[in-house]
Formats: sequence, structure tokens, C-alpha cells
Amino acid sequence: MKINKKQLIFSFLFLIFILILISIHNLGFDEPIATAIDDTTNPGTYITLFTLFLQLLIWIFVAMVLLLIWGSMLEALTPRMTKTVINTLRVLGRMIIVPFCIIAFLNNFPAFQGTLIGIAAILGTAIGFASTTTMGNFLSGLYIMFTRPFLIGDYIILPDTKAEGRVKEITVNYTKITLPTGNTILVSNSKFLGQSIINTRTTEDYLIFKKDQLRRFVYPLMWGANSDENHAWAVEAIEKTGAEFNERLTEPITWYVYSRTRLDKIYQVNLASDSATKLLDLTGEFMTALTKNYDEIRNKYKI
Repeated sequence: MKINKKQLIFSFLFLIFILILISIHNLGFDEPIATAIDDTTNPGTYITLFTLFLQLLIWIFVAMVLLLIWGSMLEALTPRMTKTVINTLRVLGRMIIVPFCIIAFLNNFPAFQGTLIGIAAILGTAIGFASTTTMGNFLSGLYIMFTRPFLIGDYIILPDTKAEGRVKEITVNYTKITLPTGNTILVSNSKFLGQSIINTRTTEDYLIFKKDQLRRFVYPLMWGANSDENHAWAVEAIEKTGAEFNERLTEPITWYVYSRTRLDKIYQVNLASDSATKLLDLTGEFMTALTKNYDEIRNKYKI
């Protein structure tokens, strides 16, 4: 199990600090300090506040340790599980550990005992009305994590927003996508529920175990030519470009006429790859080479 050394050292020093405060409190050293602050005030008030402050520090330390242990467990599982599952478990761990420690500390106050569930319900309702968009993204993020329309590392196409790229990260609020330009776009999770999603991955969706080496992607590259141009020229250009990129593809290209109108013909060229990262550069370079080859072939036959 891997443990972050910096976090471990910080937690150890924080523990020493808490132990020192506990020793001061148990040995009674805090009573003279409390009395010296204000002789007219009951020292017991300061002792009570000091005790609550000490308990707050203890629960902060407990939360830090639990998060550290949870993170270390996920790091140990990373080689055997998919990135999407690891990311989901990390988010769920934080959602459970942090509220648990907060509720445990608030139980020290009699006014909160037995009423935390009601308060949580009221706050949840208030937050729901006050931030519908945020809660919508949050629920949509959980829906995406569990239904898995795409995984981290997939290459997806969003026709409605005319965006595409490799899924870099999935959180409860947004999904981070690396575009072919190298830039990163953050898409609100609620946006995915109202639009079409093309996932270029053709292999099975492995829920738990990591099988990235078995992933296969097929990108549907759309390329248009003038309807009056010779169909044979387009076929020759496609096959020539496919031969040039054969070593960069996991399989030979396949193609067909996607649509035809009075003005143009649209061809779909399927590019197979074992990596979504490769598709970021491959699609643009293939389109450039295809256009160049087509222009050369057309000029050759028109002379």
C-alpha cells in the first residue's frame, strides 16, 4: 500500500500537537491560563471551550487519517482497476468521511443530538431550491459514474455541441475532456443527459477490473467531396491515405458512402486504434493527408 510521505509527516506532527494539548488539559495547566484571561469570568467556561476545540482538532485528525488511508488503498488498487472506478470510489469516500466527522463533532452539542437528520434534510431542501443547477450537475455526475456511458480514457464525440476528445477526468460536477487542439474543456454533467454521445470505444465496458490493454477505438471520420467529382478519385485518395497510415492503425481502414446529395458526397472512413490519445492527433493528420492526396489525384486526371 502506497502512502504519501508528506501527508503522513503532516498527520504525525498534527497528532503530536493534539497530544500536547491533551496533556496540558489533563494536567490542569489550562486552568491558570483560563483564570488569567479574565478573573471575573468563570474559568470553567474557558475549560469547556478548550475541550470543544480539542475535540474539533481530534475529529479533523481522524478525517485526515481516514482520507489518507482511503487514498492509499485506492492507489494500491489502481493497477488492477479502471480509472473511472477509482475516481468514483475517491469521490464517494470523501462524501462519506467528511460528513461523518462533522456530524460526530456536532453530537457534542446537546442541541444537535437527535436533530442532525432533520437539519440535514432541511439544508438539503434549501440547497436544492437555491442551487438547482449545482444539484443537477451533482446528481448527473453520480448518474454518469454508475451508468458509465463513457469511461476515463474514452474518446467521445458530442454532435450537438460539436465537441470531441479524450475523457480525462469525471467528477460529480463536470467532466474534463482533452480536445484534439490540446486544450481542455469542462462540460457540466447535466449537459450529457440532454444530448447524443458517440463513444468510439468498441470493446466491452469493464466495470471493475482494469483492462485498458484490451480497449479498441474506431473513429468515424467524415469527409466530403463535390458531387460532380469522379467517385473513383475519392476511392483512390482514401485507399492511398489508408496505406500511408497503416502502421499507425491497429486495423486497415474501412469506408463507405455515408450520404449523397445534389451538391456533395459524404464518405465515412473508419480509423481503428488501441488508444484514445493517439486519436487526438491521428484524425486531424489523416484528414489533412486525405485532402492533399485527393487534390493531387484530381489534378492528375484533369490534365
